[in-house]
Amino acid sequence: MANQSNNEVHQIANPKIFDEYINSPSIINKLLLAHIELEQIPVCKTVNEGLLAISRDPEFMEQLAICRLNADHFYDLLNAENVNAAPTVLFYHQAKIIDRVDGFNQNDLIKKIKLHINTLGVVQTTEIKSDNDSTTIDVENKIKQLLDSSPIILFMKGTPASPQCGFSRQACHLLDEHKIKYDYFDVLADENIREQLKKYSNWNICPQLYVGGELIGGLDIMKKMIENGDFELKLQQLNIVQQKDMRKYLETNITDYKTFDISQDENVRQKLKEYPSWQTYPQIYVNGQLIGGLDILKQLDEEGTLVQTLTGKQGITV
Repeated sequence: MANQSNNEVHQIANPKIFDEYINSPSIINKLLLAHIELEQIPVCKTVNEGLLAISRDPEFMEQLAICRLNADHFYDLLNAENVNAAPTVLFYHQAKIIDRVDGFNQNDLIKKIKLHINTLGVVQTTEIKSDNDSTTIDVENKIKQLLDSSPIILFMKGTPASPQCGFSRQACHLLDEHKIKYDYFDVLADENIREQLKKYSNWNICPQLYVGGELIGGLDIMKKMIENGDFELKLQQLNIVQQKDMRKYLETNITDYKTFDISQDENVRQKLKEYPSWQTYPQIYVNGQLIGGLDILKQLDEEGTLVQTLTGKQGITV
């Protein structure tokens, strides 16, 4: 394996080296992002630049590793994981795939990195801290961070790809069946989160679905709300609140922007959810490229890159 610094996007030459890399002591317990790329595709370079910037962020650098895999040299991996396009980013932890982002979707990439980094961070924190009041506060803050990280998040046992109980499996199937985009947190990955979540929500069973930081409920309530249309109404209410907040961000930072009222065209509304694989509204685009929703604008504002991104003067952070 090449001798490279920890904060680089490592180029892996072949499957044998990749297998050694993901099982190495310095990598196996980190969140590893494997970028499946083709050099002739310009957007792959953009993804690499964004990944490199993230890997050098002090918040992540101790928990994150990144490598590049040329699609032409990894046929078996591509077939095994059903990778059909470049760029595709595979998420590994302890030498196992735990998630992925297909194509160039910087919003999914950011959110999933944050989500899994939070998961890994929780594990590290709770392993070294004693069971006292400060631990309880830390765990509750972590729950709030998870809720803030996604408009729709499912606390479940296992992962959507490998649910560890029947109720979690049914919940994922229900959301997928109705094309509801969501993030998830595996409560089996951290016992403190699992126990504190019961107190936080005053809800003892799992899975639990949250929308806009508010508890919807478990599987039975999810089924009922989706069947009677209340869930769609909840999403609309969330979108209205986020739309007002987004207008404030736009009007504060730029003057030249256009809007489209999706309520006036149901076909556009539904197709737009599929086009960028982004379930909720509002959505903002710059030069034809999806930036994301309100949470992404807040993040860009915190990083000091909001104006540059909205005016098209800076590449989109991934």
